[in-house]
Amino acid sequence: MKLPKLFLCLILLIITVPVKAQVLPDSLNQKIENIFKTYNRTNGPGCAVSVIRNDSVVFSKGFGMASLEYDVPVRPSTVFDIASVSKQFTGYAISRLIQDGKIAGKDDIRKYLPDVPFFGKTITIDHLLQHTSGLRDWPEALVLAGWRWDEVFSFNDIMRMVKAQKELDFEPGTKYSYSNTGYNMLAAVVEKVSGVSFSAWTAENIFKPLGMNSSGFQDDYTVVIKNLAHSYEPTSTGFGNIPGALTAYGSSSLFSTVEDLSKWVINFDKQIELKNPVYLNMLTEGKLSDNKSVPYNYGLETSTDRGIQNVSHTGGWAGYRTIISNYPWESLSVIILSNSADFNPSQSASEVADLFLSSKWKKVSSVTNPVKDLQTVVLDSVLAKQYVGSYLLRAGKLITITYEDGKLMTQATREPKFPGEAKSDSTIWIEAYGAPMTFVKDKSGKVTMIRYRNIDVKRVTPWNPDPKTFSQYTGTYYSEELAAEYKIGLKEGRLEMSHRRGGEALLSPDPSAADLFTSDSGYIQFTRDTQKRVNGYKVSGGRIKNISFRKK
Repeated sequence: MKLPKLFLCLILLIITVPVKAQVLPDSLNQKIENIFKTYNRTNGPGCAVSVIRNDSVVFSKGFGMASLEYDVPVRPSTVFDIASVSKQFTGYAISRLIQDGKIAGKDDIRKYLPDVPFFGKTITIDHLLQHTSGLRDWPEALVLAGWRWDEVFSFNDIMRMVKAQKELDFEPGTKYSYSNTGYNMLAAVVEKVSGVSFSAWTAENIFKPLGMNSSGFQDDYTVVIKNLAHSYEPTSTGFGNIPGALTAYGSSSLFSTVEDLSKWVINFDKQIELKNPVYLNMLTEGKLSDNKSVPYNYGLETSTDRGIQNVSHTGGWAGYRTIISNYPWESLSVIILSNSADFNPSQSASEVADLFLSSKWKKVSSVTNPVKDLQTVVLDSVLAKQYVGSYLLRAGKLITITYEDGKLMTQATREPKFPGEAKSDSTIWIEAYGAPMTFVKDKSGKVTMIRYRNIDVKRVTPWNPDPKTFSQYTGTYYSEELAAEYKIGLKEGRLEMSHRRGGEALLSPDPSAADLFTSDSGYIQFTRDTQKRVNGYKVSGGRIKNISFRKK
């Protein structure tokens, strides 16, 4: 189908939208200011806030200090590192290239980035966009490799990490796991296809057309950025600096102001009204291979906030905390950029939105589990004692059932203990969890599992190693993938892991599985050879799985 020339222009170009300012009633203006009154100070960091209503900026103000060293206040023109809020600009770049016919969502990323290892399964552009690729998240992986949080994390560091990855955390398309790495890979795709740097492409195709003159992706951490807010965290004596030298463009490292981001949001909503496919595509939900929805795509999270569709993203790096929260079909957007590590952007944005949309929120009806309303019964003590034991919810997470003072008690690993109310001879209600647990027996009548939130939680025997056996785990371990070496030794009867740059950390036995320990790096699962000798371990964390270390 041939599209009209005007519509083609809308697809290919960003419309420059003048940012109009409207005046709010004094009472509403004061209510917004009250939300941020804690940060309206001269002795601490703060935030910049913009509210866009019906394509106009109706509120724009700075609170607190951009520089405590030089007594510079935060203004709407103050520049912040917007951290992961950057991802939507990468999402736009990819959506634009797809619409231009230069790439496709189903393309194998190795078509453009042949240095990426082939893991036996194809990783597509869509997988990167939706955080379903299985690639390891670079912050955890690089810190495990020896990087310190206060030093340079560069784009090239991340690319080298990907090239060295030995296996995926999971098969692409089967799970959702937030991965900054995927968006750095997308930036590399933009560079490969366009033939120019990512910072140059975004400047020419986004920031200059929209007049976002204080915005740009940082690919050189030594560049001087004018009007930059410094990054701080609370300390026992006030506030301290959090240094950052990040050039992870694509996933992060966009520096901008609330003034500039207001132009982006106004244009975004205009393009949605015009049904521009580049932007409409950014609002589509992702899909797993089993067709389950993923509420993330093109650098945006889609959700329903009290009955109203919301498109948003938060960000956090060093002491920067940021958000763009957009209600496109209500013509309301809230932009908050802060340089204080204790700032909660989601809560503040929600409070601002409530001032404008309180009459439109839909009352969320609370759904009561029918088990809760069943009459509580007295559980036979002999039967109750059959339920006592440990049940494996997942690696590193046990549910322990005890019988105390005539009641079954439940306690998850590293959590408080809570009572259960017996609702039948096999089901208890745990008010603290807002859910029931049902004990399941096998054919012989032995309790073998708990059914909890539609999960079958198997009964296990907790691992309780004798500290006298810890010497078998000591030694030097090396990861070829991370080019990192750790030493494990004994210290006062406990295992201690050490890295030349990362320092020392104690290992604690985890009762959920044999040879499993917990540490600051995550879960350490020791492996054994055919002779039952310890020959290595695998590290898993929140966004990294099974990184192998072999014993030297």
